[in-house]
Amino acid sequence: MNTILFSQEIPVRHRTGVCVVGAGPGGCAAATVAAEQGADVLLVEGNAMCGGMSTAGRVPVFMSCSDGVRLLCEGYGRRILDALNTAGKRHDFNVGNAIHAEHLKWIYEQFLEESGARLLYYSRLAAVRQENGRVRQAVFAAPGGMFAVEAELFIDATGDGSLAAWAGAPFERGDEQGHVMPSTLCSVWAGFDWDAYRRGGIFSHNDERMPALLEEAFRSGLLPEEDYHHTGLFRISRTCAVGNISHVFDIDATDERSLTDGICRNRKLLARYEEFYRKKIPGFSEAEIIDSGSVLGVRESRRILGDYILKKTDYDARRSFDDEIGRYNFPADLHPARPGKAELLAHKQLFRSSACGKGESYGIPYRILLPRNLDNVLTCGRCVSTDRHVHASLRVIPGAYITGQAAGMAAALCLRRSCTPRQLPGTEIRAALAAAHALPENPHSSEAQE
Repeated sequence: MNTILFSQEIPVRHRTGVCVVGAGPGGCAAATVAAEQGADVLLVEGNAMCGGMSTAGRVPVFMSCSDGVRLLCEGYGRRILDALNTAGKRHDFNVGNAIHAEHLKWIYEQFLEESGARLLYYSRLAAVRQENGRVRQAVFAAPGGMFAVEAELFIDATGDGSLAAWAGAPFERGDEQGHVMPSTLCSVWAGFDWDAYRRGGIFSHNDERMPALLEEAFRSGLLPEEDYHHTGLFRISRTCAVGNISHVFDIDATDERSLTDGICRNRKLLARYEEFYRKKIPGFSEAEIIDSGSVLGVRESRRILGDYILKKTDYDARRSFDDEIGRYNFPADLHPARPGKAELLAHKQLFRSSACGKGESYGIPYRILLPRNLDNVLTCGRCVSTDRHVHASLRVIPGAYITGQAAGMAAALCLRRSCTPRQLPGTEIRAALAAAHALPENPHSSEAQE
């Protein structure tokens, strides 16, 4: 590969206590909570909206926020859901509900504004400068040119773990062979007859008739690839629904060439699925896709290795921890890395077998937010330190709220105590979250803790 030597003076435009990189659900939670705790916070985002996959990616639903007894994404998550309810977008805490992206965008921004955190859009992370395990500056590319942010603490909420990885933290990606879950370009649909659709009863791969319809479409050439994992459509208003439809495989979210290929392939697939729905699905004869995500819906990228790796054994044991910063319970939603019926059956079996019972959940230790080799960086959201099984559970929006608010609280406490995140006792961050009513009641408090 040819290389060039490039050098330029880059202005340090911003100095702050906490720099949060990435305004997805985790980053918004981190920035809001840290600012509410008195920290000077700058949240930097490459897109022109907050929310990441929950808005720009058009992910159609919140996964379950509750274990059937208590709300698990207490604190910031509850406030978001309450705000959506106030806006008329009712959310049942016990089930997954469709996301109205436009309302969610301005709720994120409203919370940030009220907290006092500063927000900067159109600024994409380009480089990281670190010395002796401390990130000194993060460099961003923006319409006004390259600039740097200098901060005492950084929170990596990029989803891909880019800041931590570029600064030297170790990471894992995918399975033993490097295969990752497929990506999806979610889409917005209009022109359907929802009553006819519900009467028809063909909603997703969970309906026994859908695989037969898909197979017929594969055999006829209407659909190009035998992908039986068909999540379906979710209504977000009287006239619109969001589709989590079609997979593109082998997409490397850390490679712009792979992402470009993936989003272009998926746009072509959406046109085929639009035709499929019009021809085969009741209520959709006049439906059309009117929009799609501005970013590809990535499910899996880097998992930054931290002081602890939360593993399947912890999940299966519903383990509790002394430094627990939250609990969660979504099953391991490990989308198959290859298309096919056998792969879908294996996915469904894992999903069912890993499901928590009513009132059950697993603990999330503070240590998974602490990247190895780095002293002033915290992670949150999709890139925290887990194995692949737990990643498939914790990667979703309520999980990001939990780890994001913990990272924000920890950052504020570190500034207050003039210590590094690793020097902050996990019991202190846990106590601070409890005092802020940001922890669910722990039903496993009498069990042995690790």
